[in-house]
Amino acid sequence: MSDKEDALQEIVSIAKNNGITLAEISKALTELPAKQSSGILSKLFGYLGGIFVFSGVCVFARMYWGDLNSAARVILTLGTGYMLFIIGLVTLGDPRYARASTPLFLMSSALQPTGIFVMLGEYASGGDPRHGVLFMAVIMLVQHGATFWVKRRTMLAFTSIVFGCIFFATLFDMWEMSDKLIGTVIGTSLLCIAYALTNSRHAAIAPFWYFVGSVSLLVSVFDAVEHTAFELAYLGIAAFMVFLSTFVRSRTLLLVSTLAMLCYIGWYSEDHFANTLGWPLALIIAGLALIGLGGMAVKLNNKYIKQQG
Repeated sequence: MSDKEDALQEIVSIAKNNGITLAEISKALTELPAKQSSGILSKLFGYLGGIFVFSGVCVFARMYWGDLNSAARVILTLGTGYMLFIIGLVTLGDPRYARASTPLFLMSSALQPTGIFVMLGEYASGGDPRHGVLFMAVIMLVQHGATFWVKRRTMLAFTSIVFGCIFFATLFDMWEMSDKLIGTVIGTSLLCIAYALTNSRHAAIAPFWYFVGSVSLLVSVFDAVEHTAFELAYLGIAAFMVFLSTFVRSRTLLLVSTLAMLCYIGWYSEDHFANTLGWPLALIIAGLALIGLGGMAVKLNNKYIKQQG
């Protein structure tokens, strides 16, 4: 399938998921050049302003942190983060400043967790640090998840997933689950979430979560099967993910799974067949056979299966 056909399918999918009509697409195409430059400038100044605000808060905190009491430290971090979150919500109500909400939510997502940890450090009386991480994750997940449910902003979907991962990873660790199992569960869950995002209006963040989920899953599985009787099963899982990438139409997943297969084959060759001429020849023959079988499968599909369907 050509790149043009791929692009058309993505456009159709986005239009269906967001209820966009042909008339609206046609109107947007005529108005796009006029709006594009102003939109880019608005986004640029929004991000630059956010960077300066965040830098100012960090520099002020670094300069006067030792002179502040406990309440002032909490207000400076948690209070500032919460106010930025409120301002971000306010900007969503005005189309002129809606683009500024993204950097505001980003800064809030950094300052509020920091403020919660500062508050716990100043006022808590010890205990398991994981309880503090869990407390922070719950607060932020409820805040961002509930706001996303109402506002349906992609930025809030992203941050909700981040805090959700922190919450479940910490909870599983408190339940004394192994790191390999945690990585497998989190990675698989993120792949499912990324697939759901692909078929929604928040498809822009799907590639990132495909990357994080696939890396987490493949690394965890490799650690679990390394030097065991199930070692070769890793190659099968990587091959399955290559197939899965074609099904979900994700280039990110294809890249990660392909690199995983190549790295595993290189590691396996070095670990088990170092300085053996027969192994690389066998890989070349197997690769040519797979290419031939793939071409035959396409011909059979086009000649028999498609015609019957």
